[in-house]
Amino acid sequence: MRASIASGLALVIATSASAATRYVDVGLSTGTGDGTSWANAYRGPSALQTALAVVVAGDEIWVRSGTYLPSANATRTSSFTMKTGVAIYGGFAGTETQRSQRDWRTNVTVLSGDFLGNDNGAANTAENAYHVVVGTGAGNTAILDGFHVRGGNANLASSNYDKGGGIFVFSGGAPTVRNCVFSQNRCTFGGGAGYIFSAQATFTDCEFSDNAGGSYGGAFDTNAVTSTFTRCVFRNNSAVRAGAVETYGGGNTTYSNCLFVGNRATGAGGGAAIWIGVSSAIVRAYNCTFAGNLATSTAGGVNTTSGGTLNAYNCIFWGNTGPGGATSANQVNAGGGTNVVAQCTVQGGFTGTGNLATDPLFAGAATGDYALSESSPAIDSGNNTYVPAGGMATDLAGAVRYFNAPGVPDTGVGSAPIVDRGCYEFVVAAPPCRGDVNGNGTVDGIDLGILLGGWGTPSGDIDGNGTVDGMDLGILLGNWGPC
Repeated sequence: MRASIASGLALVIATSASAATRYVDVGLSTGTGDGTSWANAYRGPSALQTALAVVVAGDEIWVRSGTYLPSANATRTSSFTMKTGVAIYGGFAGTETQRSQRDWRTNVTVLSGDFLGNDNGAANTAENAYHVVVGTGAGNTAILDGFHVRGGNANLASSNYDKGGGIFVFSGGAPTVRNCVFSQNRCTFGGGAGYIFSAQATFTDCEFSDNAGGSYGGAFDTNAVTSTFTRCVFRNNSAVRAGAVETYGGGNTTYSNCLFVGNRATGAGGGAAIWIGVSSAIVRAYNCTFAGNLATSTAGGVNTTSGGTLNAYNCIFWGNTGPGGATSANQVNAGGGTNVVAQCTVQGGFTGTGNLATDPLFAGAATGDYALSESSPAIDSGNNTYVPAGGMATDLAGAVRYFNAPGVPDTGVGSAPIVDRGCYEFVVAAPPCRGDVNGNGTVDGIDLGILLGGWGTPSGDIDGNGTVDGMDLGILLGNWGPC
């Protein structure tokens, strides 16, 4: 036993000691090209593949902005294959000495299946890679972080090359994907952005937009999986059934602080946001917003069919349309399945504890802004007990959850602060200095009058505990004068 422990410890120490950072720069034309530094980074469009061929568990790959291809000779079956214990990070400018210095939003780093660089919507994609990224067999220590994944075209009905244009995880694997955008990927069977079968995956702070999923799942087709999506956006994806995500077969999929908007189910089966069915498929949605999705047949929002279960808490279903318009059945439909919907806002109403049918008053739905306006009845009206274990520290925008909005009565369940409904928390920016209630740049008698006039109520609350009291008075007096 002791020998076994010693051997394991030696392996850990050896792995840690041998861990390396490999550098990749598509535009570099000088240096040794051995990947040991930015000056000597692996070079060329297939440089990331060069790095993946030599990395071992414990290594990191740092990738400079630019576009990278999975093959130097346009081999359609080639992909970027994730490895257990290897973290691949994009978003570098090529000068960083610490990973925290990168900016993946500014330094756009693309993993592309478009070998010729000539995609035009669905046109000119015949030569594209079937899968851009493959996570099959990769454990949860396989990390992809800070990339735009685009141009996959899974259109060959053989060896699963008709599934998962962006990422493909089949029969084992649990990759971790963060800070990535999957767009303009296609397939003919299911899962334009990704296909996951008998496996797991974790997606955090990702966006899936403008993907085409063929028959099933514009963004994802999942079958017998246990996967999580946290602070993710599903926008303008399309498929015949399940415009954004198809959940098929046993397993569990969980969505927290996610937004589904503008997705389309164009044929029979519906479920423009999510389709759930067959063999005890379970979907859990916490503080998600489903808005403006469209189905030509059934349920512009979620369609739960036989064998499927939806558990939705603190969510908003609004403006999802299908035959008959934005009816309740087009928000959440029980097509033979089971729906447990609680403390949600559902257009047209829905039976369940704490549900509302009042307009959530988005800040600007017409312009794509699904944050809550200051007069939204969804503010401070959720149920804290429905927040999943471990809690939710931030909303979709990265703002703090559990913000007690000043002047808004708590109509939800739990001790203040009470979580809002939907994927966004309504947060008021702090004034220039605490105590400056009216925001005029000075803590003075006007602020004192407002505070005293709201004594015992939320109006004028400074410390965010939901009530104007002696603590607030102390803060105001302590900051008296110009800010």
